[in-house]
Amino acid sequence: MSRILLRGCNLDIEGDKVRVTADVSGFQAIWFELDSKYEWMVDTESVDAFFVLYTWVAMEVGMSLVVEGPVSEQLSTSVVGEVKSMFLTLCPRLKDVAIKVLNPVSSWASEGEVAATGFSGGVDSWYTALAAAENNSPYDYYIFANTGQHGIYDVNEVFSQRAVLAGEALSTMARPLIVVNSNIDEVLRERFQQRDVIGNISCVLLLQAAISRYAYSSSYSPEESGIIEYYDMAIMDPFILPALNTERVVFESIGIGATRIEKLRYIVGKPGFSNKIYVCIEKDLPIRNCGLCFKCRRTQLALESIHLQALIAESFDYQLYQKKRAALLVGLYASAKKDSLDLEVVDELNKRYGLKVLPYRLLASIWCAARKYLPAGVKWRIEAKAPYLF
Repeated sequence: MSRILLRGCNLDIEGDKVRVTADVSGFQAIWFELDSKYEWMVDTESVDAFFVLYTWVAMEVGMSLVVEGPVSEQLSTSVVGEVKSMFLTLCPRLKDVAIKVLNPVSSWASEGEVAATGFSGGVDSWYTALAAAENNSPYDYYIFANTGQHGIYDVNEVFSQRAVLAGEALSTMARPLIVVNSNIDEVLRERFQQRDVIGNISCVLLLQAAISRYAYSSSYSPEESGIIEYYDMAIMDPFILPALNTERVVFESIGIGATRIEKLRYIVGKPGFSNKIYVCIEKDLPIRNCGLCFKCRRTQLALESIHLQALIAESFDYQLYQKKRAALLVGLYASAKKDSLDLEVVDELNKRYGLKVLPYRLLASIWCAARKYLPAGVKWRIEAKAPYLF
């Protein structure tokens, strides 16, 4: 069996950017890039950030992995054991390969208590940020990363514009947003959601020379979470995050017990909230909330369901929302039959409007039955023009 050999990593500074690249043979090198003023936070003593990623890569392609560079002993033990087992359960397409860590290290210098979290401007990240601020323990740093969530076309521009939107939304918190670019999506083969957690966590491991505690914003409820075969690694948050701890940084899942509606009610009432929410999955330039994708649909109707229509105008095209509202409702009610996050919003709409939403519920049932029989080409064209119906 051919192998991937991870020897270490190299740090280079070009202009105002610092790039950290894996010293690896047998496979393409992964790199991270960020503003050079954060160089002091970068961990070059270990290869932890790359070790987690190359474990997944090796399992994708069926190659053994040998790690010569120093690895946190706690992380090494978890990844070779329970984490690899979680990967295989989550994604049966992966192969059970040999992983050998030659230099596990248990003692590391620490910079003290520095807390961080991710921030995209969405509901989950806002909830995490504001809950910490309310508890008088605001995060010292926020991270916005490119690990594959920004599409395949005009990636750098999409990533850059989304980072600007996140930074503008975060301005009320008066804390730095560290923007981390990478080529992870070029190297890993599985689709982004299948391995999204380890991409985000690797960016934190890169900065563990400074960060000692990281809060990960979770979307799934405790009842939904589990170590199961699934398309989204986030389903395993409560289990995989603690397994990725090292001697220097601890990961915790935040918001797992709160529903989407509860999170919205919470963040809107907090003084640090800038009234700016960015949730869109579309990548059309210029970047904005399209108002029509399933995440925009869910967020706008959730705000309406709890009497917060005024906030829609702050982050979305309110005229477009009013024009498409009926179709958005039909799409939401149809989607709620299989999506628990949409079902939360539907329940709130039912409480607010009662029988007034019955026509939309009936239309959604008819639409659900009809779309099963649509030819693939017709379905694709409808979805392209009216994504809010799916």
